Amino acid sequence: MVVALLTAAAPLSAPAHAAPQADRQVVGDAGLTIKTTVGISGEDLERLRAQGRQSGTPARPAEPQVADRAAQHDQRQRVPALSLIEGQRAANRQIAAHPQPARPASEALPGPMVAAPIGEQPAAARVTECFDAGGADAGIGRVHNRFTYCARIKLTAEYWRIDNKGIPVEKEGTTTGTIEIFTQGDDKERRVRVFSRIQEDSVDYDWGPFDNIFVAPNVPLSLIGHCSEEFETCHATRGAATMAWVTWDNNSRWFYWDVYNHEVVTEGRDKLSFNRWYVSAFTDSRQYRTIRPGNTAPRLTRCDSATYFQRFGTRYPKACVFAETIPHLTYDLVSDYTDVSLHIWHAQNNPNDTYPMLAPDGVPWPRDKKIPGKFFPGDNTAPGLHRITGELHPALVEANSDHKNGACYGKPPYGHMYQLTGLPVPPDTTIEECDEYPFASTLEGAGHPDPENPDFNFSVEAVNGHDNSVAGGKLIAYYLDDRILAWDAGLEQPYQVNDKFYVNIRG
Repeated sequence: MVVALLTAAAPLSAPAHAAPQADRQVVGDAGLTIKTTVGISGEDLERLRAQGRQSGTPARPAEPQVADRAAQHDQRQRVPALSLIEGQRAANRQIAAHPQPARPASEALPGPMVAAPIGEQPAAARVTECFDAGGADAGIGRVHNRFTYCARIKLTAEYWRIDNKGIPVEKEGTTTGTIEIFTQGDDKERRVRVFSRIQEDSVDYDWGPFDNIFVAPNVPLSLIGHCSEEFETCHATRGAATMAWVTWDNNSRWFYWDVYNHEVVTEGRDKLSFNRWYVSAFTDSRQYRTIRPGNTAPRLTRCDSATYFQRFGTRYPKACVFAETIPHLTYDLVSDYTDVSLHIWHAQNNPNDTYPMLAPDGVPWPRDKKIPGKFFPGDNTAPGLHRITGELHPALVEANSDHKNGACYGKPPYGHMYQLTGLPVPPDTTIEECDEYPFASTLEGAGHPDPENPDFNFSVEAVNGHDNSVAGGKLIAYYLDDRILAWDAGLEQPYQVNDKFYVNIRG
């Protein structure tokens, strides 16, 4: 029997003639190259070669087969559920090792929302956008945004002759190709849909002149999506998609698996949970037996059941997002909200030149102002912003408003605190509004913490009323588009695991 080795590991270090060792580890991040090992008996191999000689014609594409049973070739090595802190730390490691570049916010994507409708086939425009943006074939693939991921992964399948005990003794050939993965997070269910296929015209055979034409192209290859954690955390639907290599190589159709996250092992008000998913490649049939499947490195998703997301009467009560990226809102300097963009840019880059001052004119400042929220690619340890809402955090929202009004207009109850340090000229309310950063809808806003003993500071500035309205609308849309969860003080280590986001000012 000949065996094929597919593994989520670097190429074997053993000599080409040495028998491979089985390895079914699912954990870790081995990069974007995987290998599989498959075995075939000498008797079966000679029968296939004889069939090729008799036909006298090259291999032809076969019809695709998609299994109905999700348990087919279920070689999953289940791992325990991740706690929130474990999941966040895993995401942080990937973010630091593979920083994603700054991107436009949801307006850069087709349609009004980052979470696109999920169909039987992914939208061609979204696929093109993700792959063309760069990075899909490096690092961890491309986490395009919190709802979109894509990757191209090199696949090497080694086929070995095995003896009557199933032990690999001699390599017969190698087939290589590229797996494409495009995955979408759902904003109404706790699931991601994992699409996969072999990239067209990416397959090459190294079996020898005769076998390259009459044997290797007809060897079947199967792809299937899995989740890594135990069944109480997640499960994947549907069985494997199986076609001959030559069919995959001439195929543009995507096959998919839904990976569902359950509400059984969750934490906090919004029922948070992390899980990982991956794609497995293998060859199993009457003649072939996989010794080691090729598993892509698991990718991390975070799922929730938050009830406060809605737009235009439509509610989004559950969702799964890709955790290995830094959520950030992009504002443009050249825009119809330029006043607000300039204000935020000054607050992030020249905080000491903003109001309120830390001390009146002529009085030494106790320290420099520290204003959080600036986006740095790959660094989510920088001070960020945490969302709050009027429904969930009424006292915090009221405090932010009161301190902003005190710093801008000298209004009570805190106006006396800013008589000598707030805006020297209040906004002209006929055309201007008071803009504050960090936003009023964040934990780090003007009212938190107590300005008399601050960890952070804030900035206020008079801006055009129209600019302020447009920028505020973009912020509201962004919270939904990137699924920014509201602050939950009841979580263990809340500053570690609560959603944190940043603001990127693009010139």
